[in-house]
Amino acid sequence: MTERIDIDTAMKLASDAFQPYGCVTGANPEDDSFALTVMNGDGTTLLSISHVHQTQYANPLRLNGVIEQARLDLTHKGCHLQPWSMPWIIDPSTLPETPPNY
Repeated sequence: MTERIDIDTAMKLASDAFQPYGCVTGANPEDDSFALTVMNGDGTTLLSISHVHQTQYANPLRLNGVIEQARLDLTHKGCHLQPWSMPWIIDPSTLPETPPNY
């Protein structure tokens, strides 16, 4: 994937990257960034990243690096994640709707 991606697409990708855990994302419109929190089924926060800036998410390779580092951090904490890789996206509007994580 080499196309620049927007914040909504980046948040959808991040939400899908931490299965079977829940990942909640939220936009920070004042500086075009987003935050993400990964939680277990009990709602306990396992990982929180308060600031993923546009320079980190607009480039798919950089976003992949952010997500892979977060996944590695969770693995080191003993979390068992499902396999994930950055999808090839030609048109970001074709991403499936991500159901909310509660």
